[in-house]
Amino acid sequence: MSRGTPLTFELDDDDLKLFLEEAEEQLELLDTALVELEGEPDPELLQRIFRAAHTLKGSSATIGHRKMASLTHAMETVLDAVRQNRLAPDREVVDALLSALDALRVLAEEVVTRVDSGLDPTPLERVLLDLLEDDGAEEEAPPAAAAGPSEAESAAPADATAAAESSDSGTEDAGGQPSVYLRVRIDPQCQLPGIRCFQVLQELDTQGKVVSLTPPREVVEAGGAEFTLEARLVTTANEEQLRTALQSIPDVSVEFGQSASEPAAESPAPAEPEQKPRLALVKNERETKPQQTKAQPARKTQGSQSVRIDVERLDGLMNLVGELVIDRTRLQQIKDALADVLKDAHLTELTENLEETTSHLARITDELQQEIMRSRMLPVRSVLTRLPRVVRDVAAKCGKKVELVTAGEETELDRSVIEELSDPLVHILRNAVDHGIESPEERRAAGKPETGTVTVTAWNQETYIYLSIKDDGRGIDTKKLRKKVVERGLVSPEAAEAASEEQVLRYIFLPGLSTAETVSDVSGRGVGMDIVRTNIERLNGHVTVHSTPGQGSEFIIQLPLTLATTKALMVVANGTVYAIPLVSVTEALAASTADIQRVGGRQMLRLRGKLLPVADLAEALGDRRERTHDGPRFVVAARHGEREVAFLVDRLLGEQDVVVKTLGDLLGTRKGLTGATILGDGTLGLIIDTPSLVSEHAATLAIA
Repeated sequence: MSRGTPLTFELDDDDLKLFLEEAEEQLELLDTALVELEGEPDPELLQRIFRAAHTLKGSSATIGHRKMASLTHAMETVLDAVRQNRLAPDREVVDALLSALDALRVLAEEVVTRVDSGLDPTPLERVLLDLLEDDGAEEEAPPAAAAGPSEAESAAPADATAAAESSDSGTEDAGGQPSVYLRVRIDPQCQLPGIRCFQVLQELDTQGKVVSLTPPREVVEAGGAEFTLEARLVTTANEEQLRTALQSIPDVSVEFGQSASEPAAESPAPAEPEQKPRLALVKNERETKPQQTKAQPARKTQGSQSVRIDVERLDGLMNLVGELVIDRTRLQQIKDALADVLKDAHLTELTENLEETTSHLARITDELQQEIMRSRMLPVRSVLTRLPRVVRDVAAKCGKKVELVTAGEETELDRSVIEELSDPLVHILRNAVDHGIESPEERRAAGKPETGTVTVTAWNQETYIYLSIKDDGRGIDTKKLRKKVVERGLVSPEAAEAASEEQVLRYIFLPGLSTAETVSDVSGRGVGMDIVRTNIERLNGHVTVHSTPGQGSEFIIQLPLTLATTKALMVVANGTVYAIPLVSVTEALAASTADIQRVGGRQMLRLRGKLLPVADLAEALGDRRERTHDGPRFVVAARHGEREVAFLVDRLLGEQDVVVKTLGDLLGTRKGLTGATILGDGTLGLIIDTPSLVSEHAATLAIA
């Protein structure tokens, strides 16, 4: 089939969503776990990888994606050889598996586009199977009672299965080994029971040898099974181990019959030859209610506590909550106005009732807003799981040995922020491996271990999330950096010479700058770090860098937990209302009491031992209208990172929760604004882009 050919899959829109969610989950798991697998065949890790490959194979086969199912089957064969210690998970093996994983992502995208990508998995399958031939794995037969069966065992002939099913007692198999009868039921509400049955079969294959199966194996593997699966399993595992393994699969409950290793139980009447063994329900330990209607399998009980919701629906809820916040603020303003004008006793009582109702509404709105925000939060783990592969690939290209250490994976932030975080994080990580970590020879000469370490740590502080990317490499050569910026014409020789070490480190964020000696597919074009700073500041964030020669460098990314709402200081400048994000405001004071002086031809504010440049807020935002305010003014000190500027405003309106509304092209070419908000009285307020505004007017710094 050629590239661009339309494809047809056996699933509707709901099934498509389920397939893609499950496929993405398993692909992410494989991406991380395969990197961890290299060199250390941990049995538990292997089991997770094998199970993920099983799931992908089953779901792709169910919807009729033959290429995806075939490639996963080849991966599964290699993983089975690794699990049985017939193949070592060295670099060659992991490289082949990761290449197949990249292809699986492309094939999974075909399910969305319904168009053939033109990718042929056959060469990749051949590479995977060649690994087995090189190790002579195909010539070795695994023992019959091995924990993981070979592919030949997994594909038991139909006549053997039929013979096993005709056994009336079910107490002995051909080899006289212990066997277990079991029946698996899929929850009636499960939308893809065929996939669950296939997962169950694959799990049984890992636990022993399936010698009897209803419905037949070919039906289950084709996705034709429905809500019940019965099997006779030759295994050394006990019922408790099997129950634990099977209940790890969602929507599944299991019943066990009598094991062949136990004496036959007394029965009032002999069973008919064609009759299946009598099964006894294994109760869930957490089940306490005896009523039939209350009995639920363990996985179903857990699954009922969470549901998947479309992001668009959450965005809609967030918009509604935003409108509610605006109405709450307006109602509070009306209440305050009424309290000032109504002095009558009866009206005063009504005002008190209004105040009580308003306070209750405010509390409920706050709680509702917090709950909606929590529903949009995701652990940063979803970004960090992609990093081990990045480090491995870059280190291999650069001929280096690098270990990645992560911490704070459960730290949560808004989905809208997390989606924008991946690219800047990958840029910094690639630079840390390429520029920061030395070659093994350099590290040995410097008295360091051959393997360098890059540590990524995430944590919350107030309304921000922080991510630290730290390496133990050579550090940043500031002398070389000064020379490079002058050579490129980015900074004058005088400014470069006068800049402090801290200011020089910020040169790496200048566009067009690179310290790489040669251009490669990893680095050298001078666009990465400029993009990092631009993307982060576009999210109202900030990135700082610290470096110690010979010891390494650290980049710290600071981002708001959410972009949907923020607390702001409301001010008026030349008749326009502005919202300055409260996290950036350090102080607000009357201009008449402020210590404002003229230094070097411009106004400076002396505040707590520091000199801050002073700028008129309206003028800084490009407002060239004639000034109308002639009364007393105020000074608001705002900070972004280590830079701080004092802005002159006409009035202070106080603090307020604002809902951020993007204006897109309506802002035109005006800089220093990030969006707008609707105030309690229905008027529009403009939200200040503190990072860009502070950076532009921090004239005391070498880099604005």
